[in-house]
Parts: sequence; C-alpha cells; structure tokens
Amino acid sequence: MEPWVLLVIGVTIAATLYAAWKQFSFSIVASTICVFTYIVMSVAGQNNWYAAEYMIAFSPADLTDPARIYTVLTSMFAHANLVHLMFNVLGLIFIGMVFEQRIGPRPFILLFLLSGLAGTLAFAGIHWNDGMFFVLGASGAISGVLGAFARLYPKEKMSMFIMFVPLPPLPIWVIVGIFVLIQLLLIPTSSQIAYEAHLGGLAAGILLAPALVRLPLSKRVKRAAISLSALRRLASTPELKTVLRRIEEESVPDVRSAWIEHFVSVARCPHCGSHLKASRGELMCEKGHLL
Repeated sequence: MEPWVLLVIGVTIAATLYAAWKQFSFSIVASTICVFTYIVMSVAGQNNWYAAEYMIAFSPADLTDPARIYTVLTSMFAHANLVHLMFNVLGLIFIGMVFEQRIGPRPFILLFLLSGLAGTLAFAGIHWNDGMFFVLGASGAISGVLGAFARLYPKEKMSMFIMFVPLPPLPIWVIVGIFVLIQLLLIPTSSQIAYEAHLGGLAAGILLAPALVRLPLSKRVKRAAISLSALRRLASTPELKTVLRRIEEESVPDVRSAWIEHFVSVARCPHCGSHLKASRGELMCEKGHLL
C-alpha cells in the first residue's frame, strides 16, 4: 500500500473519531477530509491521475480482497474532479449541517458512514461481475442524509438547484422525489454517475433514521428536563415560537433535547436581556436571574 494511501486512511479515521469524541460537527470534518483527500490524490497522481484514483476508489472485487478492503472507507471521501468535490461539499454544508444540528454529531456520523456503506454495497451488488467498474465520492452518504432528513422532517422546506437554476423552497419529501426521478432517468444512459450508490444510500437513510436518533449517543438529553412552561414564557419572537412548537411535537428524546438547546441559545432573559444557561433542569441568565 502506498504511503499516501495510509496517510488518507489515518487522517480519515482520526478525524472521525475526534468528531465523535468531541461531538464536533462532522459535516465540517467530512468536508475537510474530502478536500484533504483530493489534495493528496492530486499530489500523488500528478504524473498519473488514474493510477492514484485506482488506489483509493472502490471496485466490487475489493470486497473479496483483504489487501483492498480499505477502499470501502476511502472511496467515501475521494472525488474524481473538482466539480464532483464541490457539489458534495456543498451538499454537506447546506443539507448535512442543518440536519446534524438537529440530531447531534454522533448519530449523524453513524448515519453518514452506514449510508455510504449501503451505497457502496448497492453498487457492488449490481456490478459484481463487472471488474472494470469503480466508484468514489461522498454522494451515497449524502443521499442517506437527505433520505433521513425527509423521513424525520418531511414537511421541512428547502431550496435546490437544477442545472444551476434555483427552485422555490419545496418540502423535502418533494425534493427526494425529484432526486429519485433523476436517478431513474440515469439508468438507461451511459452516464458515469453512480445512481446505484445514490439510491442505496438514500434507502439506508430513510430506513435507519428513526433507530439512529433514538440511540443514547448524545449528552444533551438532560436538557429535556427543562419544563415547557418556562420555555413558553420566553417564546416572545416568531423564531422562538417556531422552535417551541417543534419541541412540543418532537417525540425523539435526543432530537427534542437538541431543539431545547437551540431554544436556550437563542432566547434572552426578559429581565436584563443577557444570555441564558441551563443547570439541573432550571434556566438562569448570566446575571443570576432564575427563570
């Protein structure tokens, strides 16, 4: 194995573990890993890009080759060109970060990796006998994030672009429907886009989301002990009223706690206007007012 491949593997694993340990935004970490991997690939493949791409991309045969099983991981963060990299990083920033703030970094990391793996396995299943087919990119994992977002928040509205043409905000389940339609239209074409990985990752995200957000992975569950009556007294703006409504409607403890944490970070003390903090189920402002 080439030293630069070992470097990519080491950085990917270390950065992922760090994000899980510190509960740091994995959308940012994954984007950074993707950019780092592309830079390393560019340096290593300056004389032969395709050789560098082969070293880090996934082929179905890799599942039976212990010497290349690492490509299941590296292919999730490697990209074929700058446009490919740019679109996936934008997806992580505009979709991943919003969703990660709601469910927490640790469930998001699991969702991202499992969706990426499902996309890779779907690609392998369809192209098992095609030894010359390779796949790389974070698109399968991001598709899983999109699917999970639609499963948990189907009425949420988001904007999207089709061929750089902006569309009005649409419910996310409609965006998923458009996404699936585009993938199905790619099937009869000779496009190099791995629609199999996209659909496999999307399906995994839709199926796994409810279970992953219920796992006791976040330290924020204790915030749910704050009484709703205290929050109602503080919901004085349209934004806070919207967040309060989400708290009241949410049934998943970790997600509910994340919304409560967001509410506390936005709300201000009605007595002095200072920031709030939660302690042992009670709200207090920075100047000591108990709310």
